[in-house]
Amino acid sequence: MWWLRPMAIWLVVLVAAMPRAHGAAVGLAAQAEKTKAYDDEFERARQLLQRHEYFEALKAFQKANQLAGGRSAKSFVGMAQAMLGMKTWQNAIETAQTAIELAQDDPLLRARAHTARGTAFQSLAEKDPSTLHDAEREFRQALEADPESRVADLHFNLGVVLMKQQRDEEGIAELNKELAQRAHGSTADEARTLIANPRRAREHYAPDFTVRTADGQQVTLESLRGKVVLLDFWGSWCQPCVRAVPSLRKLQQEHANDAFVMLGISSDKDGKTWSAFTAKNGMVWPQYWDEDGKMQRTFDVRVFPTYVLLDGDGIERLRVSGTGYHDSKILADRIDQQIKTAGKRN
Repeated sequence: MWWLRPMAIWLVVLVAAMPRAHGAAVGLAAQAEKTKAYDDEFERARQLLQRHEYFEALKAFQKANQLAGGRSAKSFVGMAQAMLGMKTWQNAIETAQTAIELAQDDPLLRARAHTARGTAFQSLAEKDPSTLHDAEREFRQALEADPESRVADLHFNLGVVLMKQQRDEEGIAELNKELAQRAHGSTADEARTLIANPRRAREHYAPDFTVRTADGQQVTLESLRGKVVLLDFWGSWCQPCVRAVPSLRKLQQEHANDAFVMLGISSDKDGKTWSAFTAKNGMVWPQYWDEDGKMQRTFDVRVFPTYVLLDGDGIERLRVSGTGYHDSKILADRIDQQIKTAGKRN
C-alpha cells in the first residue's frame, strides 16, 4: 500500500518532535513559575518597605533579585530605598548606582534610582555639606530621566537642596513647580512653609506640636516662641531620669524669672504612676504624659533620657541622649548661653 509509507514517515517525524515540544512546554512552565515566585517575593518586599520594616524588606528585595537572575533594576531600587530607611547612606548610594546601570531602558526606574542617591547624599550633608552638590546633581538627573516628574517630590527635593546652599530664588522656583503639579501632595504644606521662610531648609527647626499638660495648659511650639525651651523626654522607670530630677528642679528654680520653659514628656505606661511620681518629687514645671508615644515619634526619641534644647525661634540647638542632666555639663552651658542670647534680644 503506497499511501502507508508517507504516513509512516509523518508518524516518525511527529514522534521525534514530541520530546522537544514537551521540553519546551516544561521550560515555559518553569519560567512562568519562576516569574511568579519573583513577583510574589517583590510584592512581599514592597509591603515590608511600606510598613517601614526596612531590614526585612532589604532581605526580601535581595531574594527577589536572586530569583530574577541577579540583574533586576527594580529590586536594586527597592534595596536602595530600604537602605535609606536603615540610614546606611553609602550602601544606598552604591546600590542605587547599580540600579541606574541596569535600568538603561527604563527612564522611570532610573529616575527613582537617582532620587535614592540624591536623598542619601542630602542626608550625608548634615556632616559634610559638600555632598549637597552631589545631591543636586542626582535630583537633576532624576528630572532629566523623568521630565514629567512622575516620581513624587522631585522638584521639592531639588528645591530644598538649593535652599540649603542658600540659593533661595532657585529653590523657591522648584518648590512652586512641585505645588503646580501636586497642590495637595504630601510635601505641599512643607513647600509653602519653606517658600515663606527659606531659612527653615538650613536650620533644624523643631516640628510643630500641641500638648495638654497635667494642669490643663495647652502648649504649642508657637506659644513658646521667644523662649528657650528644654524638652525632657523621661520616664519614672528610667534610673538616669530619676537621678536627674533634683538637678532639673534646681534648674527650674534658677531660671524661674527668665525666658525659659522646661517641658517634661513622660514615657510612662501608666498615668497614675506618672502623676504620683511628679507630685512626690515636686516636678512643678509643665508635665505631659505621652501616652501614645506621639511626641517621641515626632522628635524621633529612642533613648531615655533625651533632652532637646530649642532657641527662641524654635530651632533645635542641642540634643543629649542617654545621660541625665546632672551628668551633662555641655547641656547646662548651652542652656545658659541660649538664655543670655534671648535676654539680649529682649
